[in-house]
Formats: sequence, structure tokens, C-alpha cells
Amino acid sequence: MEQATENNHDWSGLPEDLVVTIMHSMHVAGAIRSAAVCASWHAAYTAFRRLRVPSPRQPPCLLYAIDDDGLSPGAAALHCPATGATLRVPFPRAPLSNRPLLGSAHGWLVTADEVSNLHLLNPITGDQIALPPITAMHHVKMGTDENGDPAYNVYENQPGDTYNHLLGQFEVDTGPTILDIDRAHLWMYHRVVLSASPAAGGACVVLILHMPFGEVSFARLGDDRWTWVTGLPWEDDYRDAIYSAANGLFYLLQNDGSMCSLDLNGPSPVACKVLSSLPNSGVPTTKYLVQTPAGDILQVWRYKDEVESPVQVDIPPEYNEVEQEPCLEYDTTDLHIYKVDLHGHRAELIKSLPDYALFLGFNGSMCLLAKDFPGLKRNCAYITDDFFEYVNWRKYNRREVGIWSMAEQSMSKLVDVSPVIYPWLTWPSPIWKNVSYDSVFRGALSRVTLGKEFVEDFLRFVVCL
Repeated sequence: MEQATENNHDWSGLPEDLVVTIMHSMHVAGAIRSAAVCASWHAAYTAFRRLRVPSPRQPPCLLYAIDDDGLSPGAAALHCPATGATLRVPFPRAPLSNRPLLGSAHGWLVTADEVSNLHLLNPITGDQIALPPITAMHHVKMGTDENGDPAYNVYENQPGDTYNHLLGQFEVDTGPTILDIDRAHLWMYHRVVLSASPAAGGACVVLILHMPFGEVSFARLGDDRWTWVTGLPWEDDYRDAIYSAANGLFYLLQNDGSMCSLDLNGPSPVACKVLSSLPNSGVPTTKYLVQTPAGDILQVWRYKDEVESPVQVDIPPEYNEVEQEPCLEYDTTDLHIYKVDLHGHRAELIKSLPDYALFLGFNGSMCLLAKDFPGLKRNCAYITDDFFEYVNWRKYNRREVGIWSMAEQSMSKLVDVSPVIYPWLTWPSPIWKNVSYDSVFRGALSRVTLGKEFVEDFLRFVVCL
């Protein structure tokens, strides 16, 4: 009987549904390579992408701006902490060093343009989706500054300096806060959360926490205005939010540890209180919400302390946002983790996450099973710098990027470099992002501007994940 070989099989003749089924089990690099085998496999890959199947699980990568020795100003790089692989990334739309990184989720970045309007950005292909402009928020109008130049007027309607003795309270200041058009993003946007990949179209809800004092607004892709959420258990002071695909609800976290759910599936937002304030919440911390693969919701409190570095950073003399301190750094000193019981309306302090790895920063917080990603460290938090004021007003000071061990209560370096030289620029602050078909592969196949060399480098990078 004749032995079957590659030479007497026409693999291009496989039924499309069979090829699509095979692609379901492939890793990312294998699937994209299969599309280049022949015309029929490319058609199968196109059908595969139309199904919007979940991308194979890949470890998150660190995206950061690089100087590249002046050869490619504003270039970017992706670094995988699980494998140590690094890929240089072109930025077709604008240099990364000119774009603030305000969030990331589902493989997409949230950034702002030169007039502080938000965009969802694919960092590999350059695909970009504009969100409603800043003037489409309930309290922002186009106006002028004290010199008559264009500026945003933000009506915060917060208690002012005048005390009304008859009413026993401070009177509301109805005057505007004036923000420069190109710098308004430094104050306006605190956190940005996505419910789904932007590839889902109108099913993707973008929720923002914003000035004044962590108010909440949202928009669906395609909306022309932001919807201000009123009727919440607490009017403001929200510090983080997550979306739970398990029940279709957002969860909002306040500075004091209290929480509420937010249902945006009906004609009007519906909010419910799920947790009261927690003890010791008054100590200044950065607070995160994160959901485990098992479905548990965690609060993570990140404690920081001001330290003085023995090595000064170089700060341009013209940079005078605030009084600069070239030796100032803020380092993580502790993490406290609370497991939230939504039904019992309580939270339990836990000492460790022996099976998990956390990814914390400006990104949508992630919690992964370490065993699913060889190379990730268990019971650790992969951390980037997201201290709002420090990042935005001290753009040249060192950024904290490292791995916090919950067992050892200490930080280790993410990359093996000298104590003072790091591969990333200090602004924008590096951010974690995951890799997905929606954010990379569909565009990588369709955009010839990426170039053959980059696509080949990209495939080698993904194979390492």
C-alpha cells in the first residue's frame, strides 16, 4: 500500500469548516501563518475571524516608549515578562512618547490626542477609534482662558470658599475650572474601563472615572456623547472599576473600600450598593478591583512611600510643571488584598494568592493562573507606575516597574538592567496590555504599511509567548 506523504495530499482542498475547527486549537502565530498557506486557507482564516472566537490565552506584555538612540523617535516596544522576548513596535499614527496611556484592555490602548479627546488605539496596526469628545461630557464646554485663548471650561459645581452661615454649609462654586486644551487629559481622566473588545462594536461600553473627584460617565462605541451616571449610592470619589462578563455588570470601588454594582444593560443605569467602607481605608493607597479566573472579586490596596534616589534624573530646565525634585521616587511598600463576598456584603483580608499572578497599573487589572503561563511567577504582582500626580507632573522622574512578591514582601526588577538605566522612557508610564486577534492579527494581515520585516519579527515574538 502506498505510503501517504506531503507530496500526494492537496491540503488546500480541506473543507473550510474543518480548517476553521483546527484554527480554534492553534496558538496565535500558527493561526496567522496558516492564512498564508494558500487562498482557501486564507478564506478559512477570514471566516475564523468573523466568528470572533476568543484569542488563545497569551501572557500580558509591557508596552513602553523607547528612544532608540534617536533613530526612531517615539518608537515603542513590547516586552513579555514570561519569556523575556521584546519586540519593537512602529507607531503609524503618532509617536508613543507624545501620547498619554490612560488604560488598556482586550489588546487595545486608551489614549488622548492633542486636544485631549479619547481614542482607542491598536498599537500594532495603528487602527484607531474615536470616542465622544471631551466637550460631549455633561460639565465641559469650549471657552477661553484668562488671555482669551481657546480652553475648556469645566463646571465642577463643588463647594467653594464662601461659607453660608444661614445654611450652615459652603456655597457651591458655579464658576468654571479652566483647562488648557492640549493638557486637559492630565486632570480629566482618572480611569478608563472597557466592557469588551472594540471589535464588538456597540456592545463595547467605555466607562470613565473623571474629574471632579472620580465621577462616572460612559459611552458605547458609536455614541456622540458621554452619559453622566447619576443616582449612584455615592456621588463621586470612585477610584477603580471592572466589568464582569459573568453577570454583565460593572463594579465601582470607592476610596474608602465601599463598592456598588452598575447595570448598563437597560434603558437607564441601575446601581446597587454591595459593600460598605472597610477599616483603615483612610490611609493613602492606590486601590484596584480585579476578578480572578474563578470569578472572585478582589480589592488590592497598594501602599507607597516617598524615597530619595541616590541618582538624580536629568530634567530639562524648561520643564516647570511643579517644583521639580530630581531624586524623588515613589516606591511600593506593601499590598493588601481583600476577597469580596458580594452576597454576604463583606470583605476578608487574605495574605496571599498562591496560584495567581496580578498585573496592576493604568491597565485594566488582570489576575491570571500562573500555571497557565510558564514563566510567570506565582503569588506575585507585576506592577507599573500609576501614581496619577507623580506620573503627570514629574514626567522625567524614574518609574516603578517591577515584580512584587507577596511572600517576601519585596520588589524585584522586571528586566536585568543596571540600577539606573532602563529600556523605557519615563513618559508615558509603561502599561500592561494583552495580545489578541482583535487588536493585532486582523490588522496585521490587512495593512501592508507594516512591512514584511515587522510582520516577520512579530511572528517570532508571538511564537515566544
